[in-house]
Amino acid sequence: MKPSTRWTILVLVVIAIAIIWLLWPKAEQPTAKPVVAQPAPSKPEPKPEPAPVVTPKPEAPVTVTIYFDFNQSAVRPGESSKLDDFAARIKGRSFDRIEEVGHADRIGANDYNMGLSKRRADAVQAYLAGKGVDTARVRAEAKGEGEPVTGDACKDLGPENRKNRKLIECLQRDRRVEVSLVAGR
Repeated sequence: MKPSTRWTILVLVVIAIAIIWLLWPKAEQPTAKPVVAQPAPSKPEPKPEPAPVVTPKPEAPVTVTIYFDFNQSAVRPGESSKLDDFAARIKGRSFDRIEEVGHADRIGANDYNMGLSKRRADAVQAYLAGKGVDTARVRAEAKGEGEPVTGDACKDLGPENRKNRKLIECLQRDRRVEVSLVAGR
């Protein structure tokens, strides 16, 4: 027999003996006694976690723009629903004041337009008062024709007078009252 074969047989015998020794039950091992469950010591009640601090989300701004007919300060029937919605949205909200800014188009004298824009702001204030809004917290101001939103869109449409229907129609967005809620701190 070759020496390499002898060593191979010896290694296989040693491995077989090791496997048998590991798997053979040992008679000398004491049998395990059943473990008696002992009552666990009572744990103190966990303290409730403090409620998370909820930071209020800032409320969405409440604004509305009311448009007026040419040379008029009465709230148009089609615009009153906007004011009804505004009054409903501010109920139950905390706020410092309501700001109303009246505007007029550029047709007519500046002094007249200043008075007209003030009357428009007052008309919106009176309407909101009828809806239960505290008018002591309303600040109304007039800008006259000083802050147009139409810009140059109505430029070169002819003479600036009450007979120019095309110009009056183009300047509609300048005849407005902007109402906004100024939130409390």
